[in-house]
Amino acid sequence: MDATTQFASNVTLINVTEQETFNTTLSNVSEWKFPPVGYMYYVDMSALLWRVIPSFLISIGTIGNAMTIFVLLRQKKMTSTAMFLFALALSDTFVLFSAVLPDLVLHTWGVDIKMLSNPGCKAIAYLTFCSIQLSSWLIVAVTLERTACVLFPHKVRLGCSPRNAVLIIVTIVLAVFGINIIILVEFDVNNCACTPSTKEYYDLLEYVYGWIDFTLTFGAPFPLLLVGNVIIVVQLARSRRQRMNISGQARDTRPVSILMIGLCVLFLVVMTPVSVFLLYSPYQWEQHFALASVDPYTTLYDTAYFYFLYDVAILVCYFNYTFNFASTCSAAQSSAQS
Repeated sequence: MDATTQFASNVTLINVTEQETFNTTLSNVSEWKFPPVGYMYYVDMSALLWRVIPSFLISIGTIGNAMTIFVLLRQKKMTSTAMFLFALALSDTFVLFSAVLPDLVLHTWGVDIKMLSNPGCKAIAYLTFCSIQLSSWLIVAVTLERTACVLFPHKVRLGCSPRNAVLIIVTIVLAVFGINIIILVEFDVNNCACTPSTKEYYDLLEYVYGWIDFTLTFGAPFPLLLVGNVIIVVQLARSRRQRMNISGQARDTRPVSILMIGLCVLFLVVMTPVSVFLLYSPYQWEQHFALASVDPYTTLYDTAYFYFLYDVAILVCYFNYTFNFASTCSAAQSSAQS
């Protein structure tokens, strides 16, 4: 599969009619003596990034998350923090295998796993949305727990128990998997790819559900993480300044809280670009389609450039699920000692 054809097959967030029209335009590039300057550069760079980076992310992330799970299971008694970190490691692993692995296989061997069967298409899309949103809310949960630890060090053991952590995790899982049931209805294998099968489903996904997904993945977690981390930083600075010594509890929770700050900073840095792109992309694609019939030459270059930036943003966001283990594994060890 050449780079141009590969690029055409990846423009999937549009309805079937627009997909076929757009892919026909792209397929004619090989017949042009002079394709747009820079067009093939962005197409080839996108293909190269998808062949190289995902294999690295999957390898490092899988090993790192396995290490985190191993460290947590070796604890004699699982704390509430350990429960959240265990669930986060599992969720991040699901992201790597449901979202990253299919794209790696597609760009490396030209096989679209999601196109092999209709149930497979639905299942992969469903697990991708669910696992990404689940990871976001597990980070929120563990951050709010750390916030409670620094605000109420004497009472933290009463509310932040392993039993309560399990209840919170189960509630988050049921809520996320329930909200995303619509994905199983919308997505189907069609002539183009694993996408919404009708224009109505496409519009629902992009202009209604897209905002729901943005809210669950980034919009709502962002302010909660920001407020939680500000409180943690202020409280830790105050405890150092006042030389607090609350029966050892403040000293014990401090390392875990600092590691959680690193976890949240990683989330905010790598998730912001892709969240902006996902909100903006439907409107950008509409501009591309409108321009295609008037000036296909310019449209091809603009689309290749936009899609290259889009790919970079997506790959950057996957770093969150790959390198979370650096904080969670260390936090797991600190939690075991507290």
